[in-house]
Amino acid sequence: MSGFRETFGVISRNLNWYPKHMNTGLKQMQAKLRSVDCVLEIHDARVPLSGRNPNFSHLLVGEKPHIVVLNKVDLISSESKRKIKDIYEKTVTKNLIFTNCKNDQDSGVKKIVPMIRDLIENSNRYHRTGMDEYNAMVIGIPNVGKSSFINITRAKNLKKATALKVAPSAGVTKMVHMRVKISTNPLIYLFDTPGILTPRVPDPTAAIKLAVCGGFPDHDVGLMLIADYILFTLNKQKKFRYTSFLGLEEPCDCITTALTKGAIHTNRMLNLKSYIATGPVKKPDFDLMAKMFIDKFRKAEFGKVVLDDIDQFTQFEEVSDDIDLKENEVFERSTNT
Repeated sequence: MSGFRETFGVISRNLNWYPKHMNTGLKQMQAKLRSVDCVLEIHDARVPLSGRNPNFSHLLVGEKPHIVVLNKVDLISSESKRKIKDIYEKTVTKNLIFTNCKNDQDSGVKKIVPMIRDLIENSNRYHRTGMDEYNAMVIGIPNVGKSSFINITRAKNLKKATALKVAPSAGVTKMVHMRVKISTNPLIYLFDTPGILTPRVPDPTAAIKLAVCGGFPDHDVGLMLIADYILFTLNKQKKFRYTSFLGLEEPCDCITTALTKGAIHTNRMLNLKSYIATGPVKKPDFDLMAKMFIDKFRKAEFGKVVLDDIDQFTQFEEVSDDIDLKENEVFERSTNT
């Protein structure tokens, strides 16, 4: 099939999600900074550009030793990993680690403790000079795997069981947790923190990419909208493995048609009462099919996909302190009324 959409089209509403716990969590994180020697910024490797909260640099990192961890590397190709590594080392930091927190033998996880130790030992700890333990704070947007990262790092170095609750949806961690020990030699603790988005995501394309990766609750965005963007992306990148799952003879550019055929192919139909027909009427279960389609994409069953156009990268967008503070003030006023 030819003639796929060149652009996704206009998203009819702003996709923003900034519940009260994010504002509270951000204040808790800032209050903890005096006790922190190093900041670990976790991101989803599928959205290496649009998946960064641009406010982190000035609100939480500052001059502290800083490591960027790109998690879920198993969901992108080796070629994409190479390009992303080049972008980050040129524009953000050379302290970059790729991880797959579902693999307890992951080579990236093994690098965490040595890099934290080296960066802290070679930095000015100011009022924490002479303290035996090292504290690091794990930050990132929702659903990038912060808690999973802490759990697997702890398991790898201490052979200890899971310490933090994890889930496949955004917003599970709502407050800054007490320290979790991940190493005894040297003694290193990690603070788990809630995922923090910006109060406003001005670029609707960036917002839908975050939604595709689970950065927003699916029900707040809409399953059909998320599924449609996935279909658009797969066609744009010429990844047509989805046709087999949906029972399509050829690629399709219409999400309603694709999910209808998929519902028939997988027998995901609803039996609805009819006041005209003599028996029940069958209708595709669009919500169920959209959810199945989204879940399979997120597991890379349709192919390994980077949602950002890393070949056209120019620079990371920064957000000024004035805009950020103003947005947070507006949010606080709205939640206190």
